[in-house]
This record gives sequence, structure tokens and C-alpha cells, in this order.
Amino acid sequence: MRWPLLLILPLVFAAPIAAEEEPAPAPAPWFTNVAEAAGLSGVRAKSVVFTDLDGDGFHDLCLDRQRFFLSREDGSRFERHETHGIPYPETRIVPLGRDGKPDEAKAKTRPFVPQYLYFADLDNDGDPDAIYGVKAAWDVFDGSKWNYVEGADHGHRSKVFLNDGKGRFTPAKASAFSAKDAAGPAMALAICDTDGDGRLDLYEGREYRQYGVLYGCGVDRLWRGDGKGGFTDVTEAAGLMTVPEPGTPRSSRPSYGVTHADIDDDGWPDLLQMAYGRQWNYMWRNKGDGTFEEIGAKNGYAGDAITHGRYPDWLKKRMPGRRDEQPFRSNGNTFDCAVGDIDNDGDLDLFLGEIAHFWAGESSDLPALLVNNARGLRFERKTVKDLLPERPFRSESWNYGDLHVAFLDVDNDTRMDILIGSGDYPDGQFLRLYRQKKGGTFEEVTQIAGFDWEGCGGISLGDYDRDGDVDILAGRSFMRLNQKHRDKYMDGISVNEVGLFRNDIANRNGNRWLNVRLVGKGAGTKGGCNKSGIGCRILIEAGGVQQVRELRAGSGLANHQDAPEACFGLGKATQVDRIEVRWAAKDAVPQVFRNVPANMFVTIEQGKPRLRLTRAAN
Repeated sequence: MRWPLLLILPLVFAAPIAAEEEPAPAPAPWFTNVAEAAGLSGVRAKSVVFTDLDGDGFHDLCLDRQRFFLSREDGSRFERHETHGIPYPETRIVPLGRDGKPDEAKAKTRPFVPQYLYFADLDNDGDPDAIYGVKAAWDVFDGSKWNYVEGADHGHRSKVFLNDGKGRFTPAKASAFSAKDAAGPAMALAICDTDGDGRLDLYEGREYRQYGVLYGCGVDRLWRGDGKGGFTDVTEAAGLMTVPEPGTPRSSRPSYGVTHADIDDDGWPDLLQMAYGRQWNYMWRNKGDGTFEEIGAKNGYAGDAITHGRYPDWLKKRMPGRRDEQPFRSNGNTFDCAVGDIDNDGDLDLFLGEIAHFWAGESSDLPALLVNNARGLRFERKTVKDLLPERPFRSESWNYGDLHVAFLDVDNDTRMDILIGSGDYPDGQFLRLYRQKKGGTFEEVTQIAGFDWEGCGGISLGDYDRDGDVDILAGRSFMRLNQKHRDKYMDGISVNEVGLFRNDIANRNGNRWLNVRLVGKGAGTKGGCNKSGIGCRILIEAGGVQQVRELRAGSGLANHQDAPEACFGLGKATQVDRIEVRWAAKDAVPQVFRNVPANMFVTIEQGKPRLRLTRAAN
């Protein structure tokens, strides 16, 4: 194009005019903490769970295993639910002293709260029941045997409470699970149908019988469900019995978390244990005949390959009596395990949340991504130092306090991202978010996400406001964060209020989504799956991308449990070309659906040829 002369001359000869440019506005945060607006102002919580207690389709809350809040029908506010029926009786708690005797001087009377409280439909009537786990803390080891200390036994035992469909619970009939002699140091729970009979079973992780005493750590238990809320101990028959002797391949180990996942994609849920005390983790492969075999030592799940146990020279000079650890004590302090297909190749990968310290040496395992490369037979381990941007600690005396971890597609771009909830140490432990980019690399987006959540407690994921994206419920812990620290770094907060982080980025960027819930037939019919579809695998194809989700109940430490739904990001795809459901039951027939529109809540009922589709609430 030839410019007219009169237009060119001003551009050549005009004097430049200085203009003040206004700074570009900061981008809106990806998440908004709406706890106050949702009616949760001043509500304390360290442990948090999303679950639908009253069957209205919206997520309700259970906080610190004792306080319940029901969602209003539009999901925008929560109201205290007092008539749930689960008792928290005033109880005199007498701790054990260092001498192994009841310490009456430190006794306190307070409402008794269980060690864990998980939710799952145990009786296949369409609503979540409650599993109330009690930790036995009244055994003392005298160097040769364990002794029961009567004065430290408060008398409470684990129980099951059945839901009436409206969020009111009544005790189930007593079973082996609630028997007095079945008590142990309960810590965590995974809920799945291990034998494919349509009835949910319990895999219970147990920790130290007496903290720090490796001999005779609590034996993890497998409880087979009867479909009515009762359970039978089948630990020994299933080949899961361990021995009360440290350092062997079959030693009982302090389990600080457990979960389940079909790692080898054979249709049977495998059981994953997370060990504390830098011991090996167990991965129990389900053989499909009621028994399990340990494969974690072979496939890399047990720990990394560095097992010399050497402490740094500077530590040995400072602590002359400090000895290097044996190989069985040269792994991780594993607390949580995220499960998902991080690379969209059709199998399940893992991310392990670990506690690790600067002083422990290189054989102490760091938090790591385990990439499934051979149907569970081999994992490629990528530590946080290899995988994620460098973490800014406040001190050279760093700690990884990654007690809670999860996978989620935060922006609905079809790629799974990593959420880490860190706490318990004063050197900069936060809720952190890492977004996966094309090519499988990760960038930290904690700041743009709007998180400033130091001392993260438990986390739970779910679409609480039913708008098509994954929201985050987060607790808070003041462990090792005294008021002086909080005054200096945390604006002086004195109450560990719960955080409800509403996802705003996924609807803002135009990406589409699909949310899937499952309804099994239940026991009693051939191939009948448990009602809530726990353990089922959901595969979709959309926009040329294949994705996999598996519904789980129980993920790791401190009651970690997410809502039982599969949240898929679809990118710009306008429809899902194919959905396949592999029902978690023996003899179940997979179901396939095609050409499902995007931006839908989908309910799939086992055996029915039609989907139930619902659009977003907002």
C-alpha cells in the first residue's frame, strides 16, 4: 500500500509525545476462597471431606470427623447439621506416661472423636454410610511382650453407622469390625470391593502400637463386607498377614495412609500401603481369587533405589552417636498417594506425598511422581526436584511436609495437574498448585491460583457448586506454627478456619467438561457393582484425547477422601465421542456410550442403555 504524503510527514517529523501508561491490571485469581460467603466463617477444621449426606446431589461437609454441614439446594451455602445421630460422648482420656502407666495428671474429659470417619454406601441403598475408626492407644512394650494397660482404655471401639438417606445415622449391627478384641492402632481406611461381589470391603491401615517401637507395629486389616454394614476379618486368608519383627520383607510397618487402585488394569482393585519411619511401602496385587501378593519391592513403589542410609558428615559430627540407617529404614515417610493418568496413556500413575528433612541424607525419599510404564510391573520415579520448579523454603534447614496430594484438571485442558498440601513445619509449607503444560512439564501457579494457605491441613476435591469444574476444600493445621510465627508470617490469625476455594478459571477460559457419576446394581444380581461405583474405571475419548478416571474412597492420611465423581476437562471439544465404564464387579459387562454432548453432568446406571444428562446449575 502507498501512503499519502500528508499522512507520512507527521509520522516522520512530529515530536514524540510522552504518555503515561496505566499499569496492566493484575489477572484475576483462578480460585476464590468463598468460605465466609458460604456460611463457614470462623469454622475450624484440619480434616475435611466432601460427601453427599442427604442425597440432594450437592456435596455436604464433614469437618474434623465431628462437625457436619449440609449444602443448600443451590450449593451456595452450608448450614450446620446437628441431628446426624453419630455420638461424640464426653469421655475421660488418660494418656500413657513414659513409665507405661496411666498418666492421671494429664487426663482430660472431652467429647470422644474417632481417628477416622469415612463415608461409603455399605448397604447398597443409595446413600453414604459412616465408618468410625477408633485408635487403640493402651498397649505398652516391655522389651519382650506387649501389655494391655486397663486404665488407659477409654472403652470406645470402631463402629459402622447406616444412613437413612437424609443424613441421619443409626448404628449397624455389631460385627467383627466392632468387636472389642479387634481393636488396634487404626490410622486410615480404603474402601473398595476386593472380591467383586457387589459389597464394599475395608482395608484398614494401622500404625505404631506404641510410637517409635518398630517391633509389632499394628497389622493392617482387610475386612470383608456383608452388604449390611457388618464385616469379617479376612486378613490372614487374603495373604496380608505381616510379622511382628522389623526389617523383613513381611514386617508389620506403621501405616500412615492406605488407598486402592487397579494398578495393573486387570479388573481387580490392588491395595496400597504408605509406611512411616522411612520403611518400605507395600503394594498388594489382587490376584482375583481372594488373595494378594506383594509387588511394591519389585516395581519401585516400596521406595527409591538409594538405601545406604548414610547421614551427612556434618550431622555425625554434631551428633557423634548417630548411626547410619539400615536399608529397610532408608526410604520414605509416606502419607498420601494421588492416583490418576498423568500422561493420558491409559494406565494409572501415582504421586507420593512424603515428609523429608534436610538432615536425613539422600536416602530419605522425596515426594515423587511414579509413572506407570508396564501395567504396574515397573514405575519410573521422578522426584519433586526433577519434576517441579524449585520450592522456596524460608531456611536452608528445609523440610518437605507434603502430607496431602491430589491430581486434578484444574483448568479443564485435558491434562492432569498436581495439588500438594504441605504443613507441619515453619519453613514455608503451603497449599501449592502445579499446572501441567504441553510436553508433560509443570509450572507452579500457586500465586495466580490465589492460594496463600500456609500450614495446609487435609484436602478434598469435588464440584460443590455444580458448574463443571473441580473445587477445593482445605483444612488448616497450626502444628509447629505458634502464634509468634503466625503474627510474623500469617497476618496474626488465631483460628484455623476452613478454606473453600471455588474454581473460577475453568469457566473463564472457555474449556468444556464432563462430570460422571455411577450407580451400580448392588449385590444380588450377576455382575452387580456396588451402588456408588467405587473402584469403577471410566474411560473417555474427546477431541482426540483419551482420559481415564477411577472412583476411589480413601486416599491416605487424615481422612483424605474426595467426592465419588469423575471430573473430566475436555479442552475445546464440543462432545465426548466415547464413554466406557468398566464396572468393579466380578462378571460385570462394560458399557459404552457415544456422542455425548460436552458440559453435562452424566449419571450412568449399570445395565441401563440411556444416560441421564443434566446441565450445570449456574
